[in-house]
Parts: sequence; structure tokens; C-alpha cells
Amino acid sequence: MMNKAAFLNSTGTSLAIQDAPLPHPEAHEVLIRNHAVAINPVDYKIQDTGALVSKWPYVLGEDIAGEVVEVGSGVTSLQKGDRVAAFALNIVTQNQANAGFQLYTTTAASMTSRIPDTVVFTDAVVFPLGLATAAGALFSTEYLGIDPPKASAPALPESKGKVILIWGGASSVGSCAIQLCAAAGLTVLTTTSTKNFEYAKDIGAAETFDYLDDAIVEKLVKAARGKEVVGAYDAISSESSLAACVNFLHAVGGGKLSLTLASTKLPDLPEGVKVVAGRLPLQGPHGGEPIWRQVWTDFLGTGLQNGKLKAKPDAHILGGGLERLQEGLDLVRKGVSAKKVVVELVK
Repeated sequence: MMNKAAFLNSTGTSLAIQDAPLPHPEAHEVLIRNHAVAINPVDYKIQDTGALVSKWPYVLGEDIAGEVVEVGSGVTSLQKGDRVAAFALNIVTQNQANAGFQLYTTTAASMTSRIPDTVVFTDAVVFPLGLATAAGALFSTEYLGIDPPKASAPALPESKGKVILIWGGASSVGSCAIQLCAAAGLTVLTTTSTKNFEYAKDIGAAETFDYLDDAIVEKLVKAARGKEVVGAYDAISSESSLAACVNFLHAVGGGKLSLTLASTKLPDLPEGVKVVAGRLPLQGPHGGEPIWRQVWTDFLGTGLQNGKLKAKPDAHILGGGLERLQEGLDLVRKGVSAKKVVVELVK
């Protein structure tokens, strides 16, 4: 086996495809032959700014799907030949072996989930970072602390009549958040462009609103009237979206607003509105497994199998291997909605 990777050699440079060391899994890791990788906004932001990079050259990429080719000595949950989707953690570990934009990646077995044979790699790869981020922001006690759903169980009856606002429902993270909240039995209000109204409803939103509407806060408040609002999740985290979410929560009596980007400048917060943001917790509050990882693994496996989780947003596939990654980064930089840019490495 020979490895190649798409190296970022310094801030603002284009990716360079070069030979790379073949990683070998640590005791708790698996080695995956990547068949498809997906591109997230954080990837082009790192390329443009050098943020989160501790040393050069650097390899981007968090979302991978492929086949397990080797397992570490301590791994019992997976075996060679398993078809999986996984969360590549170079962004946390700063270890090139754990990066996604290469032919072979090592990552923790706990960040890896089997996928059904009926789901192709280019569909499964749209999930890892988005599903993990959404699950953490919604269900972790450090964030909104909503009761999480199980893919194999019906929604909890006490969720009936409860409302959540998901701002940015056509984004990758927002799409995952809508599906998870719908599975939890919540009434989901979301914002998209008008062209994506039906898309958002198809994945579980009860009502969809135009994020450009000057009267959107008033309309959201009207839709939530008479129901318990459990919070809001801003999957976009721009200054304008934050302001709208804060105004909505204030109008319905207060609550928590969970953010995707902790670095966004916050508006003045009225009494009763609290913003919760930060990095995805890799451990639970008492050192155990974080709730997002349980939800993520459950829905990637069982949810895809029984239809509770749909492979959304749809993959915008670029064939041709690692050489297409820079093109994909440029597409994401320009902005995509209701799509996830995916590069296919193995046909």
C-alpha cells in the first residue's frame, strides 16, 4: 500500500498532492482506505488563515468514508473489511496520520461507525463532522442539553409540543440538526432560502422561514406561540443570524442559544438569553463518553439502516481523486446550500 496526501504547505497556498507516509493504527485506532472525503467550511478557512495549524505542512479533512484495512491491537468493535464513515481528528490531534485529505487515514475506533451495505460511500461521507457538531450542540449538557433520541426507539412523549429553532437548515450541520430534533419529537422551526423550503420540510422541519425576510423574528414568534421553546441552534453563526436568534428567544421569554462558531462577535444579550458555544467535547462531564458520540454512532449505523436518518444534504460529487480537492475547496468557499461537496477517491 502506498499513500498520497493533499498537503497545505503554508497559509493561502493551493493544495499539493505528494507521497505521504503510510499511517499505522495505534492500539485504539483503525486504518481506513478512503473511498470518499467531504469538504467543510472549516477546511477553506484553515487554508486561508492558517488557524488551528501547529506545524507545516498540514493535511486538511474531517469527513471520510471507506474500508477498514487494519485495526489496532485494542480494537474489538471493528474488523478488517468493514465499510465505515469516520471523523478524522487531525484538527484536534495535530497528527497528519489522522487527517482526511489522503488515501489512508488512521482515526479512533470510537470515531468510526459501520454503515449499511445499501449506503454508498459518497452518501455516508456527508455526515461525520456535521452530525457530530449538531449532536454535541443539541444534546450535550454543556450546550442545550435536550434529551437525545435513539434511532431504534420512538420519540419521547414528553417532547410533544416543544419547539426548537434551527437557523440555517439547508447547511450540512443544520440538516443534521433538523433530522436529530425531529427524531427527538421536537417541533422544528428553521430558516433557509425560499428555494430550500421543501428540502427542509422533507428532512423533518415543521415550518420553514425565509432568512432574508425583514419580519422573520415576528413570524417565528407567532409560530412558537403556545408551545415551550427549548432553545435555538444557530448553524450559521453570523452577526445577523445571532441577532435574530437572540431577539426570537427574548420575545418568547428567554432561553439558550447554541452556536457553531464560538469566535463570532456576540450582540448585547437581553436578560434571560444565554449563549453557549465552544469546542466539541471529546469527553463527557465526568470523563466518560460524550453524549454526541453515542448519538452520532447510533444514527450513522441504525438510523441510516431504518430510514430515520437520510443522507442529506445531497452530495455534490467530484470524481478524479485527490487532485479535485482544491476545486472542491473553492466551491465551498463560494458557498453551497443543500449540498455537500464530496471528492470520490475510489470509484
